[in-house]
Amino acid sequence: MPRAVQPTLLRAMQFGEVRPVGSDRVRMVDVRVLSATNRNLLKRVEEGAFREDLYYRAATLHVDVPPLRARMDDV
Repeated sequence: MPRAVQPTLLRAMQFGEVRPVGSDRVRMVDVRVLSATNRNLLKRVEEGAFREDLYYRAATLHVDVPPLRARMDDV
């Protein structure tokens, strides 16, 4: 996710505020975010590529799913 978009997502998650494209008014929304990545986000935070406050807001529940090649019974 580009670093310029991260504050917008954080604002929507934390305060429930979004500003629709072309609007000058803020709208209140109720959001739930489910995300998945194959990147090490803690490393990205250390590198400065991912916001630390967004990481701690999004990383409330961590589920580690091994790759399918490690779960051949699921095939």
